[in-house]
Amino acid sequence: MAKKRKRRNSKKVRKTIKRSMPSLFSGKAVLRQAGQWPLLECLIHAEWQDTYQITQILVARKSPRGNVAIGTFIVDLACLGVKNAYAALFHSVAEYRRELRSDMTSRQEMVKCDLDLAAKVIETAVNYAGSLGFKPNKDIKDALLVMGETHPEECATDVPVGGEDGQPMFIAGPYDDVKQIMRKLSRKVGESNYHFMAPIDSLTVFDDEFDEEEWEELDD
Repeated sequence: MAKKRKRRNSKKVRKTIKRSMPSLFSGKAVLRQAGQWPLLECLIHAEWQDTYQITQILVARKSPRGNVAIGTFIVDLACLGVKNAYAALFHSVAEYRRELRSDMTSRQEMVKCDLDLAAKVIETAVNYAGSLGFKPNKDIKDALLVMGETHPEECATDVPVGGEDGQPMFIAGPYDDVKQIMRKLSRKVGESNYHFMAPIDSLTVFDDEFDEEEWEELDD
């Protein structure tokens, strides 16, 4: 039940990102330049190795003038890969902390991590989801510009994917098209080779709000 409750926080994570986006946003030229600014911090969900949970990754870089560029990623290592991503520019460290960082860290416990580890988690998620037929969020390109040069191949930490038995584990979020995702999984890996967790009525109607009692784990 705890895993289900934590997974449902992915809805809050996405709402946090939408609410926290600053009004100042610059083009790709600035984002490419920002990828060379000194790293301010790189944060990841403290329990990122639990694939049943959605993982937030936040990369922040600070310019010599004090601006902060960020790239943020919402990662599902169990199935869907990078579900959301974006890049943005803040006027100052104080604005960044007030408008984005405080909200993200209030939703999940986040810890500092090596940039190459963050890059490896993202790369692994994208590759795994790609093998199942799922593409990353289109704004990942902008977020990766802020991440800058990384060497995920030099990170020795193993990144888990799938469910406990290694098969894809689709845990439906409030914005997921459950039927479409399950059809794609069935075509790609076969109906008996993945698991899913969703509200019982999600195959007909998927409401934005539901009670925890409605959840049950099903093997397709």
